[in-house]
Amino acid sequence: MNYPSIRIEGAILSPDIFEQIEDLPGQRPSDFALDTGTSVKDEIARSWADAQDYWRIFQRKLETVREGNNATTETRNLWMVPLMGLLRYDIEYQARGSELDGRIYAISHRATNRANTPIQIIGAQDPAGLDRKPANAARRMSAHALVQEFLNLHDHLYGFVTDGYVLRLLRDSSRLVKQSYLEFDLERIFTDGLFSDFTILYRLLHATRLPLTNDTAAESLIERYHQDSLDQGARIRAGLSKAVEQAILDFGNGFLERTENQALRTTVIEGKLLAIDYYQELLRLIYRLLFLMVIEERDLVFTEDVPSVQRKVYREYYSVTRLRRLSEKRYLADLRRHDLWLALLACFRLFEADGPGTKLGIAPLAGDLFSTEAISSLVGCTLGNDVLLSCLRSLGLYRHPDSGQLIRVNYAALNVEEFGSVYEGLLEYEPTFDIQGNELQFGFRQGNTRAATGSHYTPDDLVQPLIRHSLDHLITARLKSENPEAALLDLRVIDIACGSGHILLAAARRIATELATVRTDEEQPSPSAYRAALRNVIRTCIYGVDVNPLAVELCKVALWLEAHIPGQPLNFLDHHIKCGDAIVGFARREELGHGVPTEAFKTLPGDDKKIAAAKRKTNRRNLRNKNRAYLTFTPDLHRHLNSVREEWQLISALPETTPAEIKAKKRRFASFASSEDAALLRSIADIPVAQFFIRKVPDNAASLLTDIEFRGYWSGDMRPEQQGLDAARMHGQEQRFFHWFLEFPEIMERDGFDCIIGNPPYLGGQTLSSTYGHGFCEVMRWLYAPAGLSELVVYFLRRIHGLLREGGFAAIITTNSIVDGDIRKDGLEQIITAGAQINMAVRGMKWPGAANLVVSLLAFHKGEWNGLRTLDNRLVDRINSFFEEGEDLGDPNRLIENRNQVFQGSIFLGNGFLLTHDEANRLCASDPQNAEAIMSIINGQELNNNPDQIPGRSIINFHDWTIEQAQLFPELYDIVLAKVKPVRDQDKMRSRRENWWQFGSLASGLYNNIRSLPRCFAAARTTKHLSFSAMPTHYVYSDALYVFTTDRWDLFTVIQSSLHEAWARKYSGSLKQDLRYSPSKCFDTFAFPSSLWQSADSRLAEIGECYHTHRKKLMHFLWLGLTKTYNLFHDPDLAPKIVAKVSKKEAVSAAVGVDALLELRRLHVALDIAVRDAYGWQDLDLEHGFHDVETLPENDRIRYTISPVARRELLERLLTENHGRVTARTEKSVSFQSKVAIGA
Repeated sequence: MNYPSIRIEGAILSPDIFEQIEDLPGQRPSDFALDTGTSVKDEIARSWADAQDYWRIFQRKLETVREGNNATTETRNLWMVPLMGLLRYDIEYQARGSELDGRIYAISHRATNRANTPIQIIGAQDPAGLDRKPANAARRMSAHALVQEFLNLHDHLYGFVTDGYVLRLLRDSSRLVKQSYLEFDLERIFTDGLFSDFTILYRLLHATRLPLTNDTAAESLIERYHQDSLDQGARIRAGLSKAVEQAILDFGNGFLERTENQALRTTVIEGKLLAIDYYQELLRLIYRLLFLMVIEERDLVFTEDVPSVQRKVYREYYSVTRLRRLSEKRYLADLRRHDLWLALLACFRLFEADGPGTKLGIAPLAGDLFSTEAISSLVGCTLGNDVLLSCLRSLGLYRHPDSGQLIRVNYAALNVEEFGSVYEGLLEYEPTFDIQGNELQFGFRQGNTRAATGSHYTPDDLVQPLIRHSLDHLITARLKSENPEAALLDLRVIDIACGSGHILLAAARRIATELATVRTDEEQPSPSAYRAALRNVIRTCIYGVDVNPLAVELCKVALWLEAHIPGQPLNFLDHHIKCGDAIVGFARREELGHGVPTEAFKTLPGDDKKIAAAKRKTNRRNLRNKNRAYLTFTPDLHRHLNSVREEWQLISALPETTPAEIKAKKRRFASFASSEDAALLRSIADIPVAQFFIRKVPDNAASLLTDIEFRGYWSGDMRPEQQGLDAARMHGQEQRFFHWFLEFPEIMERDGFDCIIGNPPYLGGQTLSSTYGHGFCEVMRWLYAPAGLSELVVYFLRRIHGLLREGGFAAIITTNSIVDGDIRKDGLEQIITAGAQINMAVRGMKWPGAANLVVSLLAFHKGEWNGLRTLDNRLVDRINSFFEEGEDLGDPNRLIENRNQVFQGSIFLGNGFLLTHDEANRLCASDPQNAEAIMSIINGQELNNNPDQIPGRSIINFHDWTIEQAQLFPELYDIVLAKVKPVRDQDKMRSRRENWWQFGSLASGLYNNIRSLPRCFAAARTTKHLSFSAMPTHYVYSDALYVFTTDRWDLFTVIQSSLHEAWARKYSGSLKQDLRYSPSKCFDTFAFPSSLWQSADSRLAEIGECYHTHRKKLMHFLWLGLTKTYNLFHDPDLAPKIVAKVSKKEAVSAAVGVDALLELRRLHVALDIAVRDAYGWQDLDLEHGFHDVETLPENDRIRYTISPVARRELLERLLTENHGRVTARTEKSVSFQSKVAIGA
């Protein structure tokens, strides 16, 4: 059923609640405080009759009100107070306003029986209405804004505002991105006799729906409806993702399967229409449907002055809403007819430039989305009604997973940025055609593009801190300028991996809110003022780049939807939202002056070594001859660059108020992009980067350009071979090189962007080459030197810093490994050295929702920052590259005495080596000799989770034997031959292919070191709690373990201490929420107590062995592994019932377990103190207790450990000790060399 008088703004309620209203909780007579036996429907009918009488009396009275009188008294006393009385509100007039934060809120009435809910009633003839600030009046803001701001600042959750013609229920929006209210058009209800709409009003706005007290607001019926709508919205979004994907497949195959569409089928079969181009048209079809469904449901198709007759014609004969209603009638799904597709095309035509829409009062949208070329391959085709209606039904209806009820999707309430969560999966796919003769099938296969990482919907809980600690600082400064409106519109904000644009939308909204406030002088601007400001901001301030062209188009759609104003065409966004690889290319023109590097001719897999070597030699000689002189722009190049910048400025300033203007702007931009000036500069910029990607093989020899050819082209003295220019251009297009000083010349000429925000992709260094290729890796090393292949996000961080202007801010969501090892050195350390200062960091927080992901938040300022700095929401004086308070004291060095002490276990590479214990026993029984080549193998899971820490499997181990020695064990050899060799034959490493019967990594150092020892100490590579355990030396240790190859208990005591764990957590990496122990970073650098390597410490040994023995007995008694044991150890609420629940022990045993855990705590304190004393640091109080460990994720950071103050002091002392030992060793070496020189 349609409810024409009801309008929803924001996510206050879902419209499908109207259809379900009678079945919802709180709809019984007793819930309305009605007498027993009274029907709710009868009471609504009586109220309807009374309300109609009040309306007629009110209307007759308005006819007698003189002109210029706002009719405030009449509106209140004759109409709204009686109407609210019918809804059982006890309303009192407020002679004095309420004061909040030194401001007076002149709200006219309160509902005394509903927590004094604010009700603002203004006159029906007030010319300002609800959304405009009154002229020449005492009110400082509109009526709507007054109530909204009051709700945002006060404890009230809901309030009303009305002028007698419209009644709005407002909700506190202080934690929401957009305004949120439910509106009833009272004039339409009572003039047109819309009883069904009044029924909804009664059931939703009756006083019993509202909070009785502010403290119980969350329990009120209206708030329950609101929360249910939010939850349902999340479920619908998840369902829509699948529906959209299926709709694209159904549309795609629906067109291809119809014999009438032979022209389309022929272009596909002949290869003239590629799958990616067909896919883009299908996406545009979906985007058109999406756009129209949203603006229809939000009542944004027509301007206010369009008569209702024309609105009705569109709604009943042309709209997508009409087709959605038809899709619910399955009998219309006739594959033999295609008239509904023609009806949809007719609807589209209304919004195209030069279309017939103006006859209905519809202004054309035009733009790329509604251009005649947008779906040109589809408009001449037919599509069965069955396919169209099926697709519309899946897009328009959602089946509730519990009740099975069909629910209509509320496109009006779906936030635009949330469309990213619906469409993100599509960006990961590669479209395909399966052509078998005349049989055509359109489908998807999983793609391998980076764009998927950056296009995922980012929850607002993560986005808002980014804006608050970057853009807000800039806005605050701009508001202090003489012309704040111009200053705000002068902001330039970009997301360089923008995906579907949701983060850009949040930034645009933030600027637009302030801009509308400045323009209207109202702190809560009206929706119309806000939308106008938002359109200006998106047109002027917002920029985006993404490597995936589909993401770029989706971003534009999101911005168009958000900025749409009835009667105005879609903004031109091509010059602001661009497709390209943000990190491959030059940021600033000065970078070009370094020429073609010799690194570009490195021999990569698949290259001809001779050709690569020859080019390296030539290039090196050229650079040496020129003394690698830095190239400056010649007058000719300056002329070309100035021409590009000037044209870009002219294009940006062109108007775009009509479809014709937008078309002219697009044509001018296309001409500019292909102009001689732009092409020449792009060609020059492409050459150095392209050399990394061009394969060094004989066929490409003429395509490779060295520095001397580049310099000649630069100076204009010579033009390189066309083949070389073509190759550079081709790779530039394929790899989507993005040279920022050419793509956004005006921005870079003014020193860069003001603010860069986003969620750039992250991908571990080990997979970069396999994902993007070796050429990409080498160009990253060169562009971002000094940098290795640590993490993809490093290059984004460095590029972001390079694009910022001095005084600009950047804020990003990133992996929590950004502070780890080489990632930190290549990223944060480099930008801080270059002058950036971190002003906000959150070290680790779980991604909101179900995703098992821990991220960090980072904001930094380019240049000196004298404002507030927050670390994990705590004010600090300084934040260093470790995301710690204070100055960066440098990195630790690896210590000689610690070398070759800790080894990773065996990387066997082939599950065929593994045996069950039963299989091993059978093989040994069959031939006792087999026992020489079968061993027990233990892994990290067994070490951490098994109470007895006993291996769960056996493994065939041929050690470093020759193949002939392995063949002496024929049964075992045959197993490995059958199960391991096929796997190893595919290995890229030659040695692993040739020695397939051996483990991939023998870990010889590990087993040689422990061969003669009675024990060693092992810890899991990835672990929640760092714990070493004494283990036998006859096991094979898997690569998930690190083994400390000593049997000394005093050394165990040191590495088991909180001192070593604090060091490990700072200098090792993390995986999700766990520690990823890295011996090279946290063991080799750890300064053990002086002389401990040379002589044992019996006191430390005694304490460590006692600790380990007690822990082992405790694990056996409770039958818990290390992880669960330490979970209890760190639980501040430790009690018998908790131990009983975890260990499944009876109450008596659980109580004994508690005592044993308390003893383990006591032993750990003693262990830490003994290690501290071994360093001679008795002056430092470790302050053991339950403390927040800041480096752990915020939802799990309480530990029984040393205090944060002690931790910081210990880390500083350990670092000083590390640096001191390296200095002493260096001085000793220099002294020795001097003596040798003197003796000589």
